[in-house]
Amino acid sequence: MAATQKEKKMGVFDIIGGIFKPILIVIIGAGVLQAVRDVLVQVGAISKVSSSYIFLDGLGNAVFYFLPIFLAIASAQVFKATPFLAAATAAFLLYPNIVNMYEWANNVGWNLTLFGAIPITYAKYPSSVLPIILIVFVQSKVEPLLKKIIPDLLMSILFPVLTLFITCISGIIILGPIGTWIGDALAAGITWLNNTVSWLVPTVVGALSPFLVITGSHYSLFPVATQNLAQLGYDTVLIPGMMASNMALAGVSFAIAIRSKQKMYKSYSASAGITSFFGISQSSLYGNAIPLKKPLYASIIGGGIGGFYAGITAIKARSFVTPGLLALVGFSSDTGNLINSIITCVISFAATFALTIIMGFEEPDANTVAELTGQAVSEKETAEMQKAAEEARDAASEAEVTAAEIGYEADKVTITSGATQLGQNLGLTEKEEQSADKPDAKE
Repeated sequence: MAATQKEKKMGVFDIIGGIFKPILIVIIGAGVLQAVRDVLVQVGAISKVSSSYIFLDGLGNAVFYFLPIFLAIASAQVFKATPFLAAATAAFLLYPNIVNMYEWANNVGWNLTLFGAIPITYAKYPSSVLPIILIVFVQSKVEPLLKKIIPDLLMSILFPVLTLFITCISGIIILGPIGTWIGDALAAGITWLNNTVSWLVPTVVGALSPFLVITGSHYSLFPVATQNLAQLGYDTVLIPGMMASNMALAGVSFAIAIRSKQKMYKSYSASAGITSFFGISQSSLYGNAIPLKKPLYASIIGGGIGGFYAGITAIKARSFVTPGLLALVGFSSDTGNLINSIITCVISFAATFALTIIMGFEEPDANTVAELTGQAVSEKETAEMQKAAEEARDAASEAEVTAAEIGYEADKVTITSGATQLGQNLGLTEKEEQSADKPDAKE
């Protein structure tokens, strides 16, 4: 019951993140190999007609060509469908005869049909993202129904047969074309946006990436970036803006490393800055920017400035790589693109570094640093903290004693004042004064 409630609470970001997180390792690996291939061609180490190029090209492109299979398995895990049946459906869509038939029919203008009556709409499935996700989602709804109506005796035979038949047929007739249309429309919209206001998307991503990472919303941009790389050959949506943001967070960490007075925090911030340079910015974000607040504002401004420059110069990432300094090889398709990418990194880093120094920050205490960094406080620092705590306790005790004495004297004054007032009311005070006057008279 708890699992069901958890599934119901899953939002769009949770679903997209759940699908793409497991396959990021192969996407990034393939992206780096594509970048290495391009660099080797540019420096003249290999030619495009050599066997080495074909080998490297295959290593990089195979993952993207067969991406629907990876997405099918990951989607099945999210939607609670059978992973290998989902992979089989994706393999069917990528089967060479199916792909070639689609291409041939599209080129000659032939209308494909199923069983001579049901029309089949042209769709391009290699490297696609949305079609297989939609198909696996429907598969997750079909499987429980089949399990209810199929007798247990025939379950092992009929369940996989009917699941594959229903998902594959519904995929090529309805779901595949719908997913393709959505993907094409999304790519066209991004292209129009980049052509019309090219500075907007990288600026927004560069500025707001910290919040996207915190909420996991950045995973919602992965399908767009992957789709653009597959259809357009480059990405201007995710990687340029994220790279600007990571450089900004590196600027935050190095500024804190210089200004911090605590050796442990200096060391942590410096290492966080180095990892941010290579696209791993969580340490800078969660250990520096967010806890100190002002550096977070600096990173938003600096990342936005860098993203704006990336937008107005229209830099393009030619491969899916971790958005850091190593990502520059993915921007090396031409010299101008690479130079502007380097300038984007420099602007983001320098602007945020300067802003962090100017705005300043309130340095956390040793305990907070230990909690943030996961490092133990040194014995010397512990002794100093214990000494300070003891002094604070002694001061508090002295203050308590002083307060008690003051309270005692105040009580005495209050009692005396009350007794005097009572005596006056009863006429006793006057008698005392008279009795007090008699000795004076004798004197």
